[in-house]
Amino acid sequence: MASTRAPDIREWLTGRIGAGVRLGLSTCAEMLERIGHPERAFPSIHVAGTNGKGSLCAHLSSMGSRNGHLIGLFTSPHLVTVEERARIDGRPVEPDQFDRYLEEVRQASLIEPAIHPTYFEATFLASLLAFAHAGVDRAVIETGLGGRLDATRLVEADLCAITTISRDHTELLGDDLGQIAAEKAGIHREGVPLLCLHHDDASVRDAIEGAAGADVDWCHTVCDDAQGVARELASTIAERLGWFEQETDVKWAGRTKDSFDWYAEVDCRISAAHNEESLSHDLRAMDDQRYVLLLGMTQRHDLPSTMSAFEGASNCVRAVVTEVHGGRKPTASPQEITRELVGLGHSEVEVSPDPLTAMDKAVGHAVELDCVVYVTGSVYLVGELLGELVRREGLDLWDTLTIHPPGTRTEG
Repeated sequence: MASTRAPDIREWLTGRIGAGVRLGLSTCAEMLERIGHPERAFPSIHVAGTNGKGSLCAHLSSMGSRNGHLIGLFTSPHLVTVEERARIDGRPVEPDQFDRYLEEVRQASLIEPAIHPTYFEATFLASLLAFAHAGVDRAVIETGLGGRLDATRLVEADLCAITTISRDHTELLGDDLGQIAAEKAGIHREGVPLLCLHHDDASVRDAIEGAAGADVDWCHTVCDDAQGVARELASTIAERLGWFEQETDVKWAGRTKDSFDWYAEVDCRISAAHNEESLSHDLRAMDDQRYVLLLGMTQRHDLPSTMSAFEGASNCVRAVVTEVHGGRKPTASPQEITRELVGLGHSEVEVSPDPLTAMDKAVGHAVELDCVVYVTGSVYLVGELLGELVRREGLDLWDTLTIHPPGTRTEG
């Protein structure tokens, strides 16, 4: 391998954002060959879906840990820091370790002919190296986009799962639910069980059964809460794996309903919901409770469709619209979001471009109006607010980002 070391491996990684999104397996297949196939060191559970796949992965990590297994967990995107993408026993890997694995990836990419991995591919490869070096018993791998052509398709999966199927990333996956389902069902490997949340749409079921045939197992859940559904599906998977302890204790900012104490006197509900299905689910769960909405989104071609979830939300007493920083896409214009909200019947809407200032304003309005704050629209908005809360309160970031208690099995 080349011996040149980048002066700042994080600078190299940030430069990978410019490579955009790449659907296809060839780049990572060659990179895995160059770094010694770390994905072969452990079996994986491979999870796809529109919403809920990260939550399912988190509950599986917790269940595996409670069964005495050392679990590597790969998810994306991250909230505050890139190490979140590679958790071992629920805790992000340490920065110096992640740097070391990123450097190994970078060195491999320099071998002629040079390869230019995307940001997602680089972090995925580094995560696999982290899991292999830690000696994990099993990995839980969340797809990045779709399934059939997602780089995570290259892991050695002995069980696959699909959560919900709805419209998201339609510019890449198609606008037809059947087509989207077929792309996600591409995670299936012949002879490997594919456990799927039951879907009412026959075209979705036909597409998945067309891809996976007899390997498909439809799972019905009784919960209507997203975390409850994730726990139920995780329990079904755990039974397949012979895991006996099925309780979970997952704390994951923006997904679980943990307290977000921006100011102690105001109840703040903070959610990483970013598409019509997840936003609609959140709004149904508000139980007609009055709230001030803080909303920020990245640019998307289906903004009107996504925003339609806010139509008729009469318990939203005021809205503050802000910008979103981070990720590969620029922020959606707060003015454009405001026009959409006004068109949906929201009259009390203001723009505050800085997210931290916007949060302060939303909380101030909630104090005045005696209601809660509901923050949503982008995982990057959630991450920026969480990072500020950690700094403000002097919290330990790694403890904050640890999503479940440690198990009895240690690394190595």
